[in-house]
Amino acid sequence: MELILEGVHHAFEDTWLVLPLLYIAYCVIEYFERKDNQDDSLFFALQKYGPLIGALIGLIPQCGFSILAAMLFVQNNITIGTLLAVFIATSDEAIPILLSEPRLFGTLGLLLVCKFLIAIIAGYFVDGLIFKHQKIARFEDMEEEEDEEWDEDEQAASSCPCCYPQYPLWLSALIRSVKIYLFIFIVTFIFTILIHVVGEATLSKFLLTNNVWQPVLAAIFGFIPNCAATVVLCQLFALGQLSFGSLLSGLITNAGLGFLVLFQYGEKKKTILTIALILWIIAVLSGMIASLFF
Repeated sequence: MELILEGVHHAFEDTWLVLPLLYIAYCVIEYFERKDNQDDSLFFALQKYGPLIGALIGLIPQCGFSILAAMLFVQNNITIGTLLAVFIATSDEAIPILLSEPRLFGTLGLLLVCKFLIAIIAGYFVDGLIFKHQKIARFEDMEEEEDEEWDEDEQAASSCPCCYPQYPLWLSALIRSVKIYLFIFIVTFIFTILIHVVGEATLSKFLLTNNVWQPVLAAIFGFIPNCAATVVLCQLFALGQLSFGSLLSGLITNAGLGFLVLFQYGEKKKTILTIALILWIIAVLSGMIASLFF
């Protein structure tokens, strides 16, 4: 009992300042999410410039974009490279979490730059060398009836279980902040208990801390389609148990609910597995290279 109380005290002491900072970050995110930004030119730009626009869209802390990209891919409106660019650049909850830790502002900036560059390079590489002859359905060639069907699918795809548009901005931001804070608190609490029970050296060995193979483990963990995976990755990095390269690997494969949408809307399993494999390879290589330099 004493150990549990000590763990709770330690976790609260380490995380209490996170909640107000999370709330500020989510208020800003909610403001931009609620703006009427339905712009057809965005979709045309995705087709024309592909991975470049995909990488830019993915950087925006809004999980709806990975869902939307998956929907566009299922309907054959964008290439595999563009889809991968969105998935790679997507960071979902990592941005508000790292913003809530002032000492990690530099890490956040470096992370976003790395993901943006990797997304562009990987996207154009995949489209230019691996899948050279992809045919996509151009928006300008689609019939009006199909456009109407797309509008309905777009609204369904843009919805996300982690967002609460039915509530006022201040309340939705508060719910999201508390939800993520609880995840952070629980991870910190569990980590504190594990250190006391098994020892930091043993736990570090289990997590492959300072091991060149840690990005492999992180990249696999990142495939979990839940914000909890992002929280765990960010917290382990903040606690010094995860390298920057491993954090990068895990966040590259953590493409929000994108993969679930591919399954939900009947994309071929072979195609999904191919995309997942390419994403995993990119994540592992990027993480290992980043670990050498950072």
